[in-house]
Amino acid sequence: GLCPERDFKVECGGFSNRPVYSLKCVPDTSLLVTSGPPDSSLQVWQVSAEDSDVIKSVSTIPTENGTGQPWAKIATISARAPWVLHGSRLDSVQITEVESRKNVYVAASRSSEELSGLAFLDCNTLLLCCAKGQLCLADVRQPQSPLEAVSVPS
Repeated sequence: GLCPERDFKVECGGFSNRPVYSLKCVPDTSLLVTSGPPDSSLQVWQVSAEDSDVIKSVSTIPTENGTGQPWAKIATISARAPWVLHGSRLDSVQITEVESRKNVYVAASRSSEELSGLAFLDCNTLLLCCAKGQLCLADVRQPQSPLEAVSVPS
């Protein structure tokens, strides 16, 4: 197992001053993305070189949702560039380029159904799962097309 002072050093109780409900590593980078209350914004962190073990804050990715919204669910991929897929509701799903914080994709949905999870199936296809069990597929190459509900046999 991990041992303090041998494998890691905790300074001031951790690396974040807010709760971390989700933490994802960005593939092929030294970056981490976290989300958690009090809002749906994302925090981007960088893990320092092996000789340091320090995790430092790099930036915040703001979202349109304000305080009081559920925390954002997140998924990462590094196919074209480091991307983070995030959202707390079906109508707030988007992909942001981690380093530039530029929006790459915004899902077209009229439903404000709360999300329980989301994932990249590949660099072009997204799977979104609503809290009530509905699954939706989205294609990054068609940003204005509505999200397609997937029929799942019971």
